[in-house]
Amino acid sequence: MNRIASSPLAFSALVLAMLASGCGADPKALAAKAHTEFAAHQYLAAQADLAAALAANPNDPALIELHARNALAMGDGIAAGASLEKLAGPRRPADMSRLLAEAAVLRGQAQEALTALGNDTSAAGLRLRGLALLLQGDQAGAEDAFKAGLAAVPRHAALLASYSRLKLMDGDTAEASRLAVQALAANGDLLDAMLVDGEVATAEGRLGNALAAYAKAGKRYPGNMAALTGQAAILGDLGRTDELAALLAGFQGVSTDGTMAYLKARLAAAKGDWSAARDILQANGDKLKDRDDAGVLYAQALTQIGQPEQARARLAPMLSRHPEIALLRRELGKAQLAGNDAAGAVQTLTPFAQSKTAAPEDLRLLAKAAETAGDPNAAFFAARARYPSPQSLGQALGAADTAMKAGNWGNAILAYEQILALTDGRSALVLNNMAWAQAQVGNRDKGLAFAQRAIQVAPEDPSVMDTLGWLLHQSGANKGRSLDLLRRAAQKAPDNATIRAHLAEAQRG
Repeated sequence: MNRIASSPLAFSALVLAMLASGCGADPKALAAKAHTEFAAHQYLAAQADLAAALAANPNDPALIELHARNALAMGDGIAAGASLEKLAGPRRPADMSRLLAEAAVLRGQAQEALTALGNDTSAAGLRLRGLALLLQGDQAGAEDAFKAGLAAVPRHAALLASYSRLKLMDGDTAEASRLAVQALAANGDLLDAMLVDGEVATAEGRLGNALAAYAKAGKRYPGNMAALTGQAAILGDLGRTDELAALLAGFQGVSTDGTMAYLKARLAAAKGDWSAARDILQANGDKLKDRDDAGVLYAQALTQIGQPEQARARLAPMLSRHPEIALLRRELGKAQLAGNDAAGAVQTLTPFAQSKTAAPEDLRLLAKAAETAGDPNAAFFAARARYPSPQSLGQALGAADTAMKAGNWGNAILAYEQILALTDGRSALVLNNMAWAQAQVGNRDKGLAFAQRAIQVAPEDPSVMDTLGWLLHQSGANKGRSLDLLRRAAQKAPDNATIRAHLAEAQRG
């Protein structure tokens, strides 16, 4: 007691926990409440009640064990390990070795996890062994462990989810998807199954499905950072900043690894408030020092607020380590150009001119740098930016067609964005397909805008009429025009089952 009382911070945390649980509450009632909350995945509430209950009974082995399990459920390997150390001798639960291993994995201590597991060949133990081997970079060994576990227990949901994630790492999205479906079928309430479902959907470009999967996980497991991060990343990619802001404002979770700081900085950047983004990242530098995504965002912010030299100092080493990443090359070129080093920017960006599939924005950036530097190849770079290679357009068209046929809306949007940048932007097919893809990921306003552009180009095309009419119906913006467009589309294409279905639905109101 004296040690705790001597620390104002520790004492404050204890007082807050007790206040949150009800001042003077019965420790037994608090313990029972914590058990109920843990069973219902209310881990944050359980954490507060456990803190208060343990303050009254600090040596209660049942409370200590529950605290460890709750910490593991929250992904806090440090707190879990500290509690597990107190469970000595007969107080140790039957699955102690696996609890210790999971806490070690969460702390990134692979060898400690393997030592704790010993010769454990249970399905749960083999899953943890595989995760520890992955930490050591032994992907083949991890796969062998996952396979052995599934051979013993084919419907082990957590194992299936982990194996699915391994297949995603391998780039085998088809197999990852199959395993994710099996994980959900085995236990649709398992957090990891929901999360890997979102990860697979993201990899396949089904961003609407991914958003739904992460939202479901966040609702079922309130306070979970992985679910929040998944939702936030997709909302950010889709440009839905208002929804992202509401999500972050309503989140009551606990993050000690800088994830929340990064998300808030990303939101500030999306809103164009680069100074706020810089301030957030700077204040959380220790937590974010090992995150390249945060490093790139920090460099972007520095360039935007007029500190390109500092941005260059951050980006140059990253590009040296990863010369294949176009984003790093692009952002370093921007920083060099902003810092009046146009010649350096040309040198950094020239590889884009040698690529047959370079993005239009990168070619235009190179052309601008070359013109500013007075580079003798400026005219060539400018022409390259104005007239991209047939290969880049052909690749984008092929990617868009494949993505649309597969319902891979995220990749379809990326491909159509590239096509619109490479062309005059007046292809009714491209505009119409872009409208449909945007609507499928929940960007109805963007979808309507593209549909309006498409109908200006092809006002009598039944597919274009159908898209605009259907999106208007879904938005409820103009029912009269929606019905008129769908009726005319059905008259022009009487054999089109999709148009007939849309018209029938709209007529039902």
